Amino acid sequence: MFRKTRIFLLLPVFVLGGCATAPTSVVPETTGSNVPTSPVSEAEAARLALLNNAAFLELAEDIGISRAQLVQAKQFPNPTLSVLFPLGSKQLEFASKFPLEALWLRPRRVAAAEFDLQKAEKTIIQSGTDLVRAVKLACADLRLAERQSTLANESADLHAKIAELAEARLRAGDVGALESQSARTDALRIRAEADTLPASIHVAREKLRALLGFASTPATITLKGAPALPSNLPDDETLLKQALATRPDLRAAEIAVEAAGAKAKLAEAEILTLTAVLDANGDASNFEAGPGLEATLPIFNQNQGGKALAAANLRKAARHYATVRDAIATEVRTARMRYLQAASAAAAFQNTVLPALTESAEQTESAYSAGNVSYLSVLDATRKLHETRVLHATAIADWQRAAAELEHSLGSSVEFLR
Repeated sequence: MFRKTRIFLLLPVFVLGGCATAPTSVVPETTGSNVPTSPVSEAEAARLALLNNAAFLELAEDIGISRAQLVQAKQFPNPTLSVLFPLGSKQLEFASKFPLEALWLRPRRVAAAEFDLQKAEKTIIQSGTDLVRAVKLACADLRLAERQSTLANESADLHAKIAELAEARLRAGDVGALESQSARTDALRIRAEADTLPASIHVAREKLRALLGFASTPATITLKGAPALPSNLPDDETLLKQALATRPDLRAAEIAVEAAGAKAKLAEAEILTLTAVLDANGDASNFEAGPGLEATLPIFNQNQGGKALAAANLRKAARHYATVRDAIATEVRTARMRYLQAASAAAAFQNTVLPALTESAEQTESAYSAGNVSYLSVLDATRKLHETRVLHATAIADWQRAAAELEHSLGSSVEFLR
């Protein structure tokens, strides 16, 4: 029994960037370790999830099962010994048997088990990429919740300031009581809305904690700033070529075809069983022994069922490979388009919309302080600015989510695209 399960993780590819070949890593036997004491990056969060996420570690144990099956496939069966004891005039008899077919079936069984092990490793790697994507999506959600809360507080502070200005203008006789009351009411409403947003942050943080394997462990997870993302990408065919070279699920499907082919050959060889026999009998005055063979006669059964099942599994594995390849092509093209759209939207807010609305809001607030515009003009300008800031934060989060989806579709980090 293996004390530790060894698996291949795509940590350098998905978390740190790099080539498609991943080193061997050891998964710890317990979860909840490596609790961070300082803010973590997306890469560090993904690494923590791969080391601690209970569901992923459960799946990783399939590697140990496949390794045990490989050990079992390499073993030769033990010979059997039967003894008939003498009673009365009956002589002592014994016979020893060993299945000779194990000699030529063993290489085929080992080959099939090795393919199964490779498939299990690639399947676990794919599960790891799924987990990394989930972590990065959760990081985007947490950052968005925090940004929305910050913007809501800023808006609440601004409206409180406007309400104070309205009170001052009311005392000076420049505005009516209705306008001052409206400003005060809006300030209270927006503050109440801002006070509800910390709950969204808590929910997003708990989701991330669960993915990192700290659901049952006291740990406060905080994030570093989001990594910079490239604004442009290569064309579809370049990205698709990259994905077909690195996607672990495609390699797992390819290995499944090879494993099914090995099992089909094994089914062909399992038609005949041949057993070596050593038979002996005798008593104190006479003893004789001699070798022999014992074979099944494939008259009624030539393992038709086993061969048909193996052939069907081979056809299904080939179909599955084509299905996975087509799915990857669709995922890459879709993820690339969504990424470019998200990048373009975030850039438009950052470079065009926000500067114009910020300047307009500042000018309107100054004009209101001077008594040149009404409160409705200030309210409209600040509302537009706040809504645009929220939309900008959402666009950035969408860009980060699109990057996570693109990485998942490619089987590697977007860092290599810089």
